[in-house]
Amino acid sequence: MYQENELPCNIDMEKQLLGAMLFRRGEIIPKVINIISVDDFYRPEHKIIFKTILRMYAQGAPSNSLSILEEINKTVDKGKLDLQYLVSVEMSIHTNAYAEVHARTLKEKSDFRRLMRFGEELTQNAQFGMRLPVDIIAEHRLKLDEICLASTPTNKTDFNEYLIDAFRSDVADMKVYADRSTGFVNIDKFQFFTPGLYVIGATPAAGKTTFCWQLLHQLANKGETCIYCSYEMSRLELFSKSFARELFMRDKDTKLTAAQIRRGATSAELERLIVDLAENPIKFSVFELQDETVDDLLNLLRPLCSDKAKAPVVCLDYLQIVPTSRESTKLGVDDTVRKLKKFQRDTNTTFIVISSFNRMNYAQEVSFESFKESGNIEYTADVVWALQLDIMNHIKGGDLVSESRRKIEEAKKRQPRQIHLKCLKNRQGTNYDCYFEYHSAHDYFEPCASFDEIDSPPPQNNQEED
Repeated sequence: MYQENELPCNIDMEKQLLGAMLFRRGEIIPKVINIISVDDFYRPEHKIIFKTILRMYAQGAPSNSLSILEEINKTVDKGKLDLQYLVSVEMSIHTNAYAEVHARTLKEKSDFRRLMRFGEELTQNAQFGMRLPVDIIAEHRLKLDEICLASTPTNKTDFNEYLIDAFRSDVADMKVYADRSTGFVNIDKFQFFTPGLYVIGATPAAGKTTFCWQLLHQLANKGETCIYCSYEMSRLELFSKSFARELFMRDKDTKLTAAQIRRGATSAELERLIVDLAENPIKFSVFELQDETVDDLLNLLRPLCSDKAKAPVVCLDYLQIVPTSRESTKLGVDDTVRKLKKFQRDTNTTFIVISSFNRMNYAQEVSFESFKESGNIEYTADVVWALQLDIMNHIKGGDLVSESRRKIEEAKKRQPRQIHLKCLKNRQGTNYDCYFEYHSAHDYFEPCASFDEIDSPPPQNNQEED
């Protein structure tokens, strides 16, 4: 038999959630009640307070410690709480920024308690052997179904209630992003860069990391809060990309590359650049990751994404190397993408996920088939981008494999490389195509018009890594 103190719970968090429900005339209540119910609270006193707050909210009555005590004393729960405890609940929090996060955490703890009690009861029935196994299984299958039902949030919204209570505020929240610019003028012509899950894949040498790093840096320069989560590259590798790009934008004749900067090469221009960047503070952070699962990552991000009105732009680099316990890469990726989408929707972040391509599609024009190793992104993602060498549009199905490879290798050696961004899915509008000159030696994507024909120049030896 489990002792009470062995069951998962967080008493302080329960008090803080109740305090948040009393804050600012209960503005957080409509969101909280879609996540947690009275039976999810551990302390009996908190169950009573939660029920009373909801009852008063439904009546349109303001709630505070004194009015709640008066309401409780009208019920069968009279005398079970005193004013001092209610005041401590009311004073336990001074912001409701974490209320939804706390509600989900408490919901999870409640679900764990149900599962532990279910397991204990199942063990006792099997241990004593008083009933047939098939009967025990049948009974507990029904109980497990009840637990699953209780663990699934309804997220139900009534049409008329939504029109009255939330529609205008939701529109106002989205208007904040109406003028957001990625810094890529060609993308901005087509794409409203609103909160959502963006997945970007690329063929080798198309520069997916460089593209996303530049995108977030441009957004940060425009006042956005940006977070880059890197499982592959170190902060030195990423920051040196910015230095190489900024030097090139100031002087197209610069010789310094990111690789050279990492090895200690410097110049007067680089020293001036570092000083200039340091004097212009931006909200741009890097998480260097290795063994963290998607749950670990989201726990790191959650405190930074608590304010839905100022949600950050987050990039994950990259999807296939996030550790997972699933038996296959595809199942693991599916789980990761679903959790990322739920987190994105709960926090209102703009989440960009870098994905690798199916190797079988390296020498073919990009399509959803290229994302075969990326799980079911065509269902989960809001926007799907694919980067490819523009030469892929000119390789015919009947070309010899050797000839196709020759054309691809020549395109990789071109400086700048000619890159085609193809939008395969866009829930916010139509699909589109954009084109870039990718100065790979200097980690810079420059928007340009579409490429008419490919004339491969003689190979050059100044290419850099993706």
